Amino acid sequence: MSDPPFTRERPNRLRRWLLSAPTHLYRGWLGEVFRSRHILKLTTTGWRSGLPRATLVSYLPLNGRYIVFSGWGTRGHWYRNLSADPRVTIQVGRRRLPAIAHPVHDPARRRELMLAMRDFSDRCGPPPALRPLLRRLYDYDASIQLAVDHAEDLPVIELTPRRSGTDGSDSHQSQRPASGRSFAPWFRRTVICRGDER
Repeated sequence: MSDPPFTRERPNRLRRWLLSAPTHLYRGWLGEVFRSRHILKLTTTGWRSGLPRATLVSYLPLNGRYIVFSGWGTRGHWYRNLSADPRVTIQVGRRRLPAIAHPVHDPARRRELMLAMRDFSDRCGPPPALRPLLRRLYDYDASIQLAVDHAEDLPVIELTPRRSGTDGSDSHQSQRPASGRSFAPWFRRTVICRGDER
């Protein structure tokens, strides 16, 4: 099945570095602060390097799963990483969980989820009081609106926690699928994050 068609120009190197800086703060009590704003830490496997790549992403909790979207569309390196290997690790506060990334293929379902994300947006991402100060670096409200405007074409991912070893390993970094860059057959819907590294 083909990727969602949405794409946009990625930020420059300096902006990417500034956006990735908070990833290193996601630990201990600060991790709980991020969790209170519905931000999780997603670790994927680089589709070129095979190395762990971490990024922070806002999520919508849904029946024990975590819904995320790629604001940079299919150009986001985290999205390419998930395409190559859907086995990921998520950290939610102090909890670290192995998970599987399921792309949401149904455009109507993507729209439904992004509308739910918009309605939930006051409780996730940067606190509303801080958003005007951060707009030059990252306009969260505009990102949510963009997600709604392009919901049917946007990469949306559903992250489903799994028991360790359910695919024959304890880590998504152990072996890469022989199939290469394609969402494996066990994909049902979609989950997405803001990873910038390969």
